[in-house]
This record gives sequence, C-alpha cells and structure tokens, in this order.
Amino acid sequence: MSKRLVVSVSPHIRIRGNIPRMMWDVVLALVPATIAGVYFFGSKAIYIILVTTFSALITEALIQKLCKKPITIFDGSAIVTGILLAFNLPPGIPLWMAGVGGAIAISIGKQAFGGLGHNIFNPALVARTILLISFPVVMTNWSPPRFISFDALTYATPLAVLKENSILTPLKDLFIGNVGGCIGETSALALIIGG
Repeated sequence: MSKRLVVSVSPHIRIRGNIPRMMWDVVLALVPATIAGVYFFGSKAIYIILVTTFSALITEALIQKLCKKPITIFDGSAIVTGILLAFNLPPGIPLWMAGVGGAIAISIGKQAFGGLGHNIFNPALVARTILLISFPVVMTNWSPPRFISFDALTYATPLAVLKENSILTPLKDLFIGNVGGCIGETSALALIIGG
C-alpha cells in the first residue's frame, strides 16, 4: 500500500511537488475565469488584474527586503493573491483602489502573519473586506457586462425579485456569466472549466 495517505495533521495526501508548481497550477486554473471576466467586462478587467497583481508582487518584495528575508516573488503566491483579489473586485473600481488592495492583501493579509502558509485568513479576502469597509459604495456597485440585454440592465437582487414577483435573471445568463458582479465570480461555466 502506498504511503500517500497519512492519517495525521494536514496535509493528509502527500504528492510530489513544490510551492511554485502548485501556485502556477492555480494560475493556470484561473485562466478560464480570467478570459470570461475580460470577455464580459472588457479591458478594464485586464487592467484591474494587472494592477492588483503588480501591487501584490511589489509589496511582497519590499516587505521581504525590509525584513531581510529571501525575496520569493517568483514562487507565484503573490500572483495568485493578486488575481484572486482582482476576481473579488467590481469591474468599475478605480485602479488606485485595486493597487491599494493588492498592497493590503500582501502586507496585512499575508506578511503580517509571517508569510506564505502562516496567514490565518485568505489574503485576497482580507483586502476585499478592508476595501469594502473603507469604500462601501464603490465595492457594491456592480457594472453590467458588455453584452447584457437592456431588460436585464435593471435587475434586482433575488430577494427583491421574490418580494415583487418579478422575473428572475435567466439561468442561462447566470451559468454563462452574463450578469453583473465581480470580475471573477459571474461565470459558473468558466469556474467549472478551471476546476
């Protein structure tokens, strides 16, 4: 019997690999959602992804240099954090806020706890929470996708639809991603393809 399954503290299944390999696998899995985000929200999505990722990389390198630790920006973890943060942001967010979010994710969400593997919360979600508290109007303003029909432009939340006996957003649009929301959350199909 193989020694892959170990009954102890996590990880329970051990495989050969290293952190950079795992992180780049995650980046690869995020490609379909990235393509869907750019398709539905346009070039603004690309800029937000680039800004959050660049900000995360620069912040990680600066903090590691200040703390006299080895600089690990090539392991892919800061890139994953930057992309995941961008996926959690509305497509209409100003680029400077996205950059601040990338810096928050790494400095407060990751490095303040000791770096990769020591953070108790997901760094991208820490940044999203801080941005939501700091800029609630911007963070809850969902831009409609580029190809949304005029009738779907004024859609309400599911609870409001139920309250007023209105028509819900078509399931096809919900599955494909032709609805308003954050850059990386609208297309269930793209998320399923990515794994």
